Amino acid sequence: MRRVNRLRHKVAFAKCDPVSAIIGSAVVGAGTSLYSGAKARKQANKAQASNEAIARQQAQRAEEQFNRLNQKQPGVEALYARNAKVNSGGVGSTFLTGATGAKPLLGS
Repeated sequence: MRRVNRLRHKVAFAKCDPVSAIIGSAVVGAGTSLYSGAKARKQANKAQASNEAIARQQAQRAEEQFNRLNQKQPGVEALYARNAKVNSGGVGSTFLTGATGAKPLLGS
C-alpha cells in the first residue's frame, strides 16, 4: 500500500498545469539572476577596492618622488649671520649664564 501511495505522489508532481510550470520557471530564473547579480556586484566591489589601493600607492610614490626632487635647502647665509650676531656679544653672553655671569646659589 505504501508503495502505491509513493507512486501516486510522484505522478501528482509530474503532472502540473502550464501556468504553474511558467511561474516555477520564472521563480527559478529570477533566483538565478539574483545570484549572478550578487556575484557580479561582489567582484566589482573587490576590483574597485583593489584599484583604490593601487591609486593610493601611486599617489604616495609620486609625493615621495616630488619631495625627493624638491628638498628644502638650509639657508647657510642666514645661519652664519645669526651666529655672527650672537657671538658678537663677547664671552659672557651665553644662554646659560647671560651677560652678567652665573648667579650665586641661595644659602651659600
